[in-house]
Amino acid sequence: MKMTRGLWNLKAIMRRQDIVKMLDNHHVPRQSWGAGTARTLDDLFEYHRRERLYFRNGTGNGHSNGNGSSARLIIDVHSVVVLVYHQFRRKWLELFEDRQVFKNGDVLRRNNFDGIAETMRRTGSMRCEAKRCLKEELGLGDPSKYELSNHCRTEDCKPCPSEKWPGLLAVYHRHIFECTISRELYCSDGYVETKKKDGRQIYFKWRPRAQFQLSI
Repeated sequence: MKMTRGLWNLKAIMRRQDIVKMLDNHHVPRQSWGAGTARTLDDLFEYHRRERLYFRNGTGNGHSNGNGSSARLIIDVHSVVVLVYHQFRRKWLELFEDRQVFKNGDVLRRNNFDGIAETMRRTGSMRCEAKRCLKEELGLGDPSKYELSNHCRTEDCKPCPSEKWPGLLAVYHRHIFECTISRELYCSDGYVETKKKDGRQIYFKWRPRAQFQLSI
C-alpha cells in the first residue's frame, strides 16, 4: 500500500485484510458493529470497494474512539445530495429524509437532513450520480419529468463520529444539486425507499420551504 507522509493513496482499493489491520492499529472498537443501526465490517469493505469512501490518517481532535485515545482514523465519504422542490398551491415545498427503519425494527431519526443523498460510486460523473440518486431513492426514472440543476456547490463538513461505524470519524463531502419535480411526480404523503439490500426502509416527507432561489 503506497503511503506518503501518513496518507494512503486515496483512490486505491485496499484489501480486506489490510483494512482489518488498519482498524486494529488504530484501536478502533468493533464490538457494536452490526448491532442496532450500526453497519458491519463487510459493509465497510463493500462501501470502500464500490463507492467513494476513502481512509486517511487524521490528527488528534478531541473525539474519543472508546478507548480513551484520540480517534485518528478518518473515512472521507463523497456523496451527491439532491435538494428536491415542488410548488404546490403557490407554496414551495422541500423534501427531507425523516427516518430510516431497519429490518430489526430499530429506527434512526434524521435531524436536519436536507434532500436525498447517495454515496457516489467510483465511476460516473456527478450529474449521472445525481440522476441515479433520484431514481434509486424516489423512483424517479424519467428525467423529462423533472428539472435538475448543474452542480451547485460542494460542502466539506467537519469531522464527526460515524453513525454507520462507531469508533471511526467521518468527513462528509456533499456535492449539491437542486431539482424541481412536476405535478405528476408529486406525492403529498412523501416517498418510501424499500429496495435496500439490508432491508432498511427510508421515509421522505415534505415540509414548507422558506424563501429561496433555485439554481436551475
